[in-house]
Amino acid sequence: MAIVIKPTDNQYSLTTSAHRFRQGRRDVYYFTLTLETLDGLLPQRVEDDVVREANRRLTSGHARNIQAYLDEKEDWMLGSMMLGIAQDAVEFEPYPNEDGTVNQNFGQMRIRADRRNTMRIFDGQHRRRAIQDVLLSLSQSEGRADKLDGLRKASMTIVLYEEDDIRTLRQMFVDASKTKRIEQHTVTRFDQREAFNRTAVRLADDSRTFKGRVEMERSTVTAASQSLLAINQLAAVLKAAEVGYRGRISRERNQEYMLELEDLYERCRVWADEFLPAAREEFAGLLNGDIQNSDIPHLRAKTFAYNATFIRVLAGCYHACTMANSEAWGPLADFIRKSAIERGSGYGLLVDAGIAIAPANNALFSRSQEIQKTIDYILDATKTTAAI
Repeated sequence: MAIVIKPTDNQYSLTTSAHRFRQGRRDVYYFTLTLETLDGLLPQRVEDDVVREANRRLTSGHARNIQAYLDEKEDWMLGSMMLGIAQDAVEFEPYPNEDGTVNQNFGQMRIRADRRNTMRIFDGQHRRRAIQDVLLSLSQSEGRADKLDGLRKASMTIVLYEEDDIRTLRQMFVDASKTKRIEQHTVTRFDQREAFNRTAVRLADDSRTFKGRVEMERSTVTAASQSLLAINQLAAVLKAAEVGYRGRISRERNQEYMLELEDLYERCRVWADEFLPAAREEFAGLLNGDIQNSDIPHLRAKTFAYNATFIRVLAGCYHACTMANSEAWGPLADFIRKSAIERGSGYGLLVDAGIAIAPANNALFSRSQEIQKTIDYILDATKTTAAI
């Protein structure tokens, strides 16, 4: 597929083979460009004032994340860019079919040089900015010539709509964005570049506590579920056990975890299969067979042990004890095991810790400040009890 870029003082700035089709009463052209060609066709740097009239505000951090993704990953992928252009800026010459008829869908598309700048990105400005910045950064870096050459020769899909009315382009941007968001449980299962996602999926398969007890098709568990947590919730509590309830995982730290997945898995397995059963008889019963999966919905109505918020509290306590303070978790587990966390009147440990509980349905309020307060209370109470 030949692509030709000519200086703007010639008749055409772009000539390429394209697939033409109709969408919403307008002609659309579908073709590919190398990243280097795209840079020549849209040389203006994407800034907020460039895209504001037909797009949302440019978020520089989002563009930098895409730039880092293109720079770091060899198996990267980018979705199509969507652009609008004035109808009189495009010419299309159909290719002939073998029988001599004219194929109206495939042919040679040309963009007039004097109308090139009428093109407006209405979906993809962050990708465009990232491409500009990564090519510039690599061209200024020593020893990155192969990476730069590979990106320049790589291609991405362009969808060009014959439309240049700003109000219409704004509506098209909104319409193009009305796709269903990927659910968190699906992201956790499918995103293999996140260390805690991979660890959660493995624990769901191998852990004595969680095997067969993790919801894989929903982002939360229902009251009647025989699962303890949804897969995305499991990934979140593993992060809390490793880096703390309010801890964050930077991109660089995630890469470090990816290099030590076996060690991370083993630490998370100890929390799941050793600490949890020691801390609550509800988990010990699952491991020794006294409690069956079918019992979980019934027990969920009686104890907070199977509540996602309380499990995050347990993970945060475990981190503060073992990772932050380098202490043995035995006394902590003993204190939690002996504490009352039954649903109904009283609530024991949770009320003492100050966590809010809705009287109507005995649900825990999962506000971050209350969870952190509960973690701190349990740690202090454990030390007080051990000292007596």
